[in-house]
Amino acid sequence: MSTIHNFGAGPGILPKTVFEQAAQAVLNFNNSGLSLLEMSHRSKEFVAVVDNAVALVKELLNLPAGYSVLFLQGGASTQFMQVPYNLMKQGGKAAYLKTGVWAAKAEKEARLFGETVIVASSEANNYTSIPKDYVIPADVDYFHCTSNNTIYGTQMKAYPKSPVPVVCDMSSDIFSKPVDVSQFGLIYCGAQKIWALPV
Repeated sequence: MSTIHNFGAGPGILPKTVFEQAAQAVLNFNNSGLSLLEMSHRSKEFVAVVDNAVALVKELLNLPAGYSVLFLQGGASTQFMQVPYNLMKQGGKAAYLKTGVWAAKAEKEARLFGETVIVASSEANNYTSIPKDYVIPADVDYFHCTSNNTIYGTQMKAYPKSPVPVVCDMSSDIFSKPVDVSQFGLIYCGAQKIWALPV
């Protein structure tokens, strides 16, 4: 049987060894007699897995002091709601850069919590470019952008200087290039996209 490769946007190709390691962990993790899926999240074996994953993220992103790594359920789309829920003050507002489907969904969700200001949008040209020369208002609670838009093939090559915390959805390109994390107040992503961490 020939090998099939998925070159489409979204889930990426993983080495066979990753699948073998994952399969073994599901059957019998580190010869513990238990599947990784059956272990308590408080067990020392599972805590070690999470601690290792956190350490790898910190290393790959060269995370500065004061930043934390969280693994949450719900994928990146859940963050469309959690970002304004946690960062938008009551009666506040947030600025959004509208560069594609996911950016538009994030902005739409934020409207349920307060006012949104779209600082720039490439919707008129079917999101085939990243807007430039926009101004981020100083009176918003945060500025939200999406770093890479797999549907349209656009990617932010640089991030704007901002008078407010920058929130970025990096689901499609996190770990694919060096990023100065200190420019951001919050980075989020979905684990099902193009990146994977070894177990």
